[in-house]
Amino acid sequence: MSLMMSLLNKHGLFTFLLLCGLSSMVSHAEEAAPSAYVELKPDFVVNHLADDARLKYIKTSISIRTDVNSKDLIEHNMPLIRDALVMFLSSRTTEQVTGAIAREKTREEAAIAVNDALQKETNLSPVKDILFASFVTQ
Repeated sequence: MSLMMSLLNKHGLFTFLLLCGLSSMVSHAEEAAPSAYVELKPDFVVNHLADDARLKYIKTSISIRTDVNSKDLIEHNMPLIRDALVMFLSSRTTEQVTGAIAREKTREEAAIAVNDALQKETNLSPVKDILFASFVTQ
């Protein structure tokens, strides 16, 4: 009886480990879809909200990280994406674009803004990241 339980436990353990390995491989295969980058040209120059009466500007070079399958969708909807980014960036305050932490938050929120615009138009949210190659405020 003890030998039978030992064999069942080994078989159960083997099955468990096999299933864990298979599920890990499936999740890695889904995550491993190659990324594609879409550079938005020309660069963005927008004025943004300032605390005083002076005009403040943001000049930034932006790329979008998506998956290879969504690259055409991004390129096809470029006017919508550019509009969403202009509206988003121009609504930022000086505090929201000053410093590394604030810019990181701006980057994350810009991806959400673009995905929201695309979701309304295409029912898809293909943007993985917004990447700033340059970000200058004045």
